[in-house]
Amino acid sequence: MRLKSDFIISAALQKANRLAISAFIHKKGDPDAGAIFLELESDRDSVQLLHRRFDFDENEIWECLNKGEPQPAYIISEQIEREIMRDPDCWVISVQDKQARNIFKLSS
Repeated sequence: MRLKSDFIISAALQKANRLAISAFIHKKGDPDAGAIFLELESDRDSVQLLHRRFDFDENEIWECLNKGEPQPAYIISEQIEREIMRDPDCWVISVQDKQARNIFKLSS
């Protein structure tokens, strides 16, 4: 059984806050099962967009949608808008962190 999206996001935001990582909800989605996108910005010219998915064994995977290459912020913004149009129930979490840490994978 998977945890609800809003619970997972709340826990990740709390961890980020404890570590002084700037993170916020850019777009609120379905609280139960909304897809989660993570915008990681280390600077305006170095932004990545990750998507949470699961493999066949139900292992969580954070897939980089821009092929692992950081992009300028405006390109990622356009990509986020396309994802929202495809899935209006999705969540988008924005993180501004020089180390580009995934707040969902931080240790407690």
